[in-house]
Amino acid sequence: MELPSAQATLRDMSQFDSWLLSAETSEPFTHCIRCKMPLIELDSGWLINKEFHKGECVLEYAICEKCREEASEEFSEESKMAVRDFLENEIPWEERLQQFIADPESRMKKCVVCGFPSEKTDGYSTSVLLKPNGEIDMGPLPLLICSECTERMTESLSEATRDSWRRFLDDHFESPPQLSSLPGLL
Repeated sequence: MELPSAQATLRDMSQFDSWLLSAETSEPFTHCIRCKMPLIELDSGWLINKEFHKGECVLEYAICEKCREEASEEFSEESKMAVRDFLENEIPWEERLQQFIADPESRMKKCVVCGFPSEKTDGYSTSVLLKPNGEIDMGPLPLLICSECTERMTESLSEATRDSWRRFLDDHFESPPQLSSLPGLL
């Protein structure tokens, strides 16, 4: 019996397509934004991050686990700790995980922190972690976080971390949006 490819697995997951497909191309992400390696050929998973403003996707990328780790090494330890502290203490994880089990798609219907519905906010970010075979890793991710909560989470980031994020955007996007979100890389 032949196993389906990771691309076929992604295409068969119709209920999650909007999380996994590029808003620009309507196709699955195929390469890491940083190292340009084909995602399905990697021995590790990858992350898909998207940022939305007023219903429009203004930033999206897939990044392999190795590149994500390398990029996050440039961020200050203080910034990483501040984000971890926020995620651990501001998100009612037990309540959210119960909701996620009952309705996996609820992960993208409201902010994981404050519970505000995504369709009622001006902006939000989504992060989805995929396993090496292309299946969604249903741990703490996927999740959606509204812009207001992202701002609260990132307000204590060091200037060095902000500079690293700006370099990442400048290196990989022709005209990068001015965004403060970095949850997927930290």
